[in-house]
Amino acid sequence: MAEEALKNSFVQQSPNKVIPTCIRENALERILWHKQQGDQVVVVSASLGVYLESWCQSLNLDVICNQLEIHNGVLTGHFINGDCGYLEKVNRIKNKYDLTKYSTIYAYGDTPNDYPMLGLAHKKYYKWQEMH
Repeated sequence: MAEEALKNSFVQQSPNKVIPTCIRENALERILWHKQQGDQVVVVSASLGVYLESWCQSLNLDVICNQLEIHNGVLTGHFINGDCGYLEKVNRIKNKYDLTKYSTIYAYGDTPNDYPMLGLAHKKYYKWQEMH
């Protein structure tokens, strides 16, 4: 019940209007380019799913992110399965996807929190600069 109320409050705040103002224009362009190529696009973030999931769903993107823990209808202040940052991004990606099924994996990051995830990719970009 509390989870639905929380999600509804964020939906009422229109994440589909708020998130696009926060996302870099080149990031959205790159997401759309990958979609046009027929690529599977996954947003991997330490942000909260309560607002990120709605935006990702509107673009038909998969998402891996933090989930708020609710116990007896009350937010506990903890994340389900811990914080989806740094090495945990890698763990969750590997748990959800068989990376051997992809001939080329692209990854984009803009904080040191993304370094381990970038290590999974064939083509990796940090702050929009290709890493070799």
